[in-house]
Amino acid sequence: MSAPRSSDAPPAPPPSADDLSPADARGAGGARRAALAAVSVLAAVALGAAVWFGYGWGHALLVDRAAAETRDAALSGAMQAAVNLNSVDADAVDVSLENMRSSITGDALRNDLAATEEDIRARVAETGTSMSAEVLFGTLTELNTDDDLGKALVVLAVRTETPEYFVTNKVPVLVSLRKDGDVWKAETIEPLASAEMESGPAPGATPSAPAPVPGAETAPEGEAGP
Repeated sequence: MSAPRSSDAPPAPPPSADDLSPADARGAGGARRAALAAVSVLAAVALGAAVWFGYGWGHALLVDRAAAETRDAALSGAMQAAVNLNSVDADAVDVSLENMRSSITGDALRNDLAATEEDIRARVAETGTSMSAEVLFGTLTELNTDDDLGKALVVLAVRTETPEYFVTNKVPVLVSLRKDGDVWKAETIEPLASAEMESGPAPGATPSAPAPVPGAETAPEGEAGP
């Protein structure tokens, strides 16, 4: 029987650590240490990036949230001021005037309100007129958080009602804002051109008789007109 050929011999096992020469062992250990060091550096870089981006994301979230809350507060103040300054309850004039005062800041509006307060009371007492406003739309057009100033456009539906009649107008107003303590208030308010939305007899009002036509004669009782 012939001896097996060299190609048929089983592969030699890899050398063990005991079979390596001291120089080979030192080389293998150095390679492992280098690989471990590289992995450690990559892990440190990844951890640093995660911490940095996590901080940046959290910081941006807090800043954005604070900015959004400031915008919401400023717009809410503008809308509340616009409503209060266009609302008068004939049955609670003192409350209406106090609501107006609570929504304004600065000398201009305070002086205007003080100058017109008695006129408002007199007109309401004479005519029984009430006004009520609701917001149709509102948006900030400017906001300066460094100086606590802002501007807003607010569109109102303002209903003016007497005992006999009512009319509802769409009234856009420009509100200049200043933060007063923790509350955004109107420093000036400028109404723009209004447009009528609806009008008619007040609910429950007794229809008045039509006015006579000038020059017309009433036919005597029992006689037909021409």
